[in-house]
Amino acid sequence: MIAEFKIRKIPFLFDKEQGITLLLVVVLLSALLTISVGIFNVMFGQILISGEVSDSFRALYAADEGLEKLLYRDRVLRELCAAPCTMSSSGRIDAKSGGCYEFIVTKTAAPLTTMKVTGEYRCAAPSRVVRRSFEVEY
Repeated sequence: MIAEFKIRKIPFLFDKEQGITLLLVVVLLSALLTISVGIFNVMFGQILISGEVSDSFRALYAADEGLEKLLYRDRVLRELCAAPCTMSSSGRIDAKSGGCYEFIVTKTAAPLTTMKVTGEYRCAAPSRVVRRSFEVEY
């Protein structure tokens, strides 16, 4: 005699309504992940901007320090070149504010002197350099 085998239905494998719960969970988790990534991007951008504000002040202070030193050297000590000439820094000069500065001084035949000083912060890291400059004519 041949034995009869009955195939039993396993309810969680063949019931079509059971898969909708898993689908809803995946959709909700992906929505929560998308919202979380969006909030993280906004917050990370704000953190970078707030860090660049303090870097900007340090670059501004370095430019101001360089301008004050150049004005003192030109107007009080009379160390800078006589007219007409152009003088510039050959490299970055470290400032006490933690930054550095570069300058260009131009004197023309008329008694006109132009000084442009560019202050930088994070001078050694070329990826996130912040620059601020002053230009003076007298």
